[in-house]
Parts: sequence; C-alpha cells; structure tokens
Amino acid sequence: MNDQKLDLILQKLESLESGQAELQQITSAIRDRQEETDAKLEALSMDVHQLHGVVVAIKENIDELNKSQQRQDKILETLAVRSLEQETDIRHLKAN
Repeated sequence: MNDQKLDLILQKLESLESGQAELQQITSAIRDRQEETDAKLEALSMDVHQLHGVVVAIKENIDELNKSQQRQDKILETLAVRSLEQETDIRHLKAN
C-alpha cells in the first residue's frame, strides 16, 4: 500500500475514535441525567405515599366529625322537643 492510503486509513481511524469518545461522553451524560430523573421520581413517589397517608387521616377525621355532628343533631332535636313540651306545659299551667 502506498502512504496516501495509509494516511487516509489513519485519518478515518482517528475520526472513528473521536466519534466514539464523543458517543461515550453523550452516553455518560444521558446515564447521569437518568440517575437524576430516577432520584426525582423516587422522591415524588415518597411524597405521593406521604400525601396518601395524610388524605386517609383526613378522611378518618371527617368521618369522626360527621358522626359527632349526627349525635349533636340528635341531642339538639331531643332538646328542642323537650323545650317545646316544657313550653306547652308552662302555657297550660298559666292558663289554669
């Protein structure tokens, strides 16, 4: 082979090596970003689980409040009926 062909082959090899090094850098950058994305996704997943726990606790509190409200409504209804009965008794006593 002549020197020109060897020089051309050498240039192509250097070009290939340069391209390969660039591809390795790009691959490394992609891998690093993927790791960052995975870490962010994991953090978001933990936040979602924590929020889920908070939502469950809030629902339980709301259920308890609703039960308490229903009991208070029954008590108020009973007291209202009792008050009306007492007012009726007082009117009868005053009328007599």
